Amino acid sequence: MTPNKEDYLKCIYEIGTEMQKITNKEIATRMQVSPPAVTEMIKRMKSENLILKDRENGYLLTDIGLKLVSELYRKHRLIEVFLVHHLDYTSDQIHEEAEVLEHTVSDLFVERLDKLLGFPKTCPHGGTIPAKGELLVEINNLPLADTKEAGTYLLTRVHDSFDLLKYLEKHEIHIGDQVQVKQFDNFSNTFTLVNKDEDLQVSMDIAKQLYVEKIN
Repeated sequence: MTPNKEDYLKCIYEIGTEMQKITNKEIATRMQVSPPAVTEMIKRMKSENLILKDRENGYLLTDIGLKLVSELYRKHRLIEVFLVHHLDYTSDQIHEEAEVLEHTVSDLFVERLDKLLGFPKTCPHGGTIPAKGELLVEINNLPLADTKEAGTYLLTRVHDSFDLLKYLEKHEIHIGDQVQVKQFDNFSNTFTLVNKDEDLQVSMDIAKQLYVEKIN
């Protein structure tokens, strides 16, 4: 399978975790390619039984597609763990490197890397690393956007986005930190977090990319 096709699979999977319907337009926007290019790739993937068309949900990954996506995430996230813990990469440096390597390393390499790292369960961003042959099921799956309730939360996962990581670094927010949610404003659709004894306004878009666990 080509790296380009693998990227399409991951893109479709990621859209499906965020939106109810997966469309050609959304795929084209995220992949930064033309709509005709998406149409052509969709045809190929359907012919290979990687995806299917659903009237209500747009495109869905088949069982074969889901297995391939899980393998890609497994490779990517194991590589990220290695880069951070053995090569001293920072969390905002690892994604681009892992994107390249995930398409080139062999299955044997991945299995030996997993053993070397001690079979980690999560990547540096809190994403679940599925075991060999298992489908990806995120352990940390409660977005801050779905809470809208004041209280103290543990930040367990963040989206693997360069801009988001730089934003969190700027405000000194890290995986494993306790985050105090002061209030949610229905009018502005923003959260007020208490960070370093100061109020921080967080948009709904950012809140959708932060995953938390309620403490109290």
